[in-house]
Order: sequence, then C-alpha cells, then structure tokens
Amino acid sequence: FIGLRSGVGDTYAYINIYKNLPSSLSMDVINSFEKDRGFFILSVLFKQFISSDYHVWLFVITWISGLLVVRTLYKYSENFFYSLFLFIVTVNFVWMLNGMRQFLALSVIFGNLDAILDKKFFKYLILVLFATSIHITAIITLPMYFLYDLKAFSWQMIVLVIVVIIAGINMDYLADIFSIVLEDSAYEGYLEVAATSSGSNVLRVVVGFAPVALAFIGRKHIDNQLIHFCINMSIISAIFYLISSFSGGILIGRLPVYFDMFNLLLLPWLVNHLFVKSNQSFMYLFIGLCYFAFFYMKAKVGMDLTYESDILNLFL
Repeated sequence: FIGLRSGVGDTYAYINIYKNLPSSLSMDVINSFEKDRGFFILSVLFKQFISSDYHVWLFVITWISGLLVVRTLYKYSENFFYSLFLFIVTVNFVWMLNGMRQFLALSVIFGNLDAILDKKFFKYLILVLFATSIHITAIITLPMYFLYDLKAFSWQMIVLVIVVIIAGINMDYLADIFSIVLEDSAYEGYLEVAATSSGSNVLRVVVGFAPVALAFIGRKHIDNQLIHFCINMSIISAIFYLISSFSGGILIGRLPVYFDMFNLLLLPWLVNHLFVKSNQSFMYLFIGLCYFAFFYMKAKVGMDLTYESDILNLFL
C-alpha cells in the first residue's frame, strides 16, 4: 500500500526530484549533489539501469526499508507479529510515507543490528557512513555501538542522560553554533525552519517514557544485554522527545525515531519476562489498546496526510 503511493506527505517533492534527476551518472552530476550524495547517486543509477518510472523507484525503496526492519524484528523479537503491530500503532510506519529518505537510512542501521551484537565495529562504521550519505541525521547512530555494553539505569547512562538534557536546555546556543557551521551550505535555513516548528506534543513525550517506566519497575529481573541496550535506546528516544517538546521539532524531532524503533523489541520481552504467564495476555491487550488509542489520537489531530495512488485509483 505504501509502495504504491503516488502522493502523500513529502512524496510529491521526491517524485519531482526523481523526474528531474539526470538519466546517467558523471562526475559533474555527482558534484552537483550538495548533500546526501549516496541517496541521489543510487537514485540516478536506478533511473539509468532499472526504471525511469518513479512508481518503481518508490516501490523498491519502500520494500527495501520494510524488509530490513522486518529482518531484525524476525530475528530478535520474542513476539514477531506483536512487534509488527507496534510498528503500526506507534506510527513509526508514517516515516515511510513522509520522510522516506531518513527511514531508509534508519532501516540500514536497524536492519543490520547484528553488526553491533557481533562487535564488528568497522562493518558498523561503514553502515553508519553509508546511512549518513542517505540522510545526514543518521550520523547520530554512531555512538550506539559504544552503548551496547552499558547496563540500563547505570550511572554511565545517568551521566549520558544529564549531558543530553543539558544540550537540550542550551539548544538556542547550540543552534547559533550550527547556523554558523551550516552557513552557505545546502542546509542553510534548516535551523530557521526548526526554530519556528512546534516540536513534540506532551502526549508523545508520555508515550515515549512509558516503556522506560515499565523497564525501570522490573529492572531487577532484566538480565539480557540486548534488552539493556534496547532500554538505553528507549531512554535516549524519550529524552529526545522531551527536548523536542520545548525546542525545534524539525531539528530534534527527527532524531528519536532512530532509537524509538528498539521499543518494538523491548515491549514484547518485558511482557514475557516481567509478568507471570496468566497475566501476559492481559498486558499484551492493555499495551495494544493504549497504543491503538495513541494511534487514533495522532491520526485525528497529529497527522494531516492525504494518501493518493494513481495505480490503486485511491485518494484518501
């Protein structure tokens, strides 16, 4: 359904970009791309050797992104189908409709979680650099590798959280620094737009902290290092949502999704290991209903997206 779209969110802009891309690659073409060259180089090659039809291009990007996410969920989730359900009701899937380039970068990192688990730093570094060439915000995932061995709620994580909060409180000062760095670049004006955006709403902040609260309550029963890592990622995601609530939504609001995805692995594990078997079905239902309510509220007041598909002949 997402792959067959012909308009929704920023899809219209990407369609125009693809139509205007040259049909062959050269050094002049490469040098003409001022940012995220990896994405545009691959798009030119796709147009040159596979198809000039933007429908095919959007469809392939959607499936690559989706399959990479599914790969990690299938390998590491204790309840694969529930994780897929959470992927929808947490509205993370919306990034595939509005923000597909960043979601493609995210899927490269999340879909290759093995690189972190197997301690393959150079493989992970290459993945991050590749993802960053697709969307510059992916560079923030580089420290993930070094956070894997940290226990959830350890003093090291507390220090990290304090540092992130201080950075958020001083966002205006940091924005001045970034504006100087980005001056006369392809990102000039990005921070000006960010400064006028509304940021995350309070509901998103509360939902972001919910998995952290559940994990904290049952912290003495958690002995799985992958789950400690997922909790740490969930903490970072929640902090970014908190910072986004009082700063530029575009600047900070784009970052939590890189960490929020790990809640898809975290929540099923917490239900399976923190509750006795007779209560697990109830908790799955309760959590599912809460997230479904969140999804409904986001759809009603937080997402102004109109779906269009000339292939399916739909306009929703």
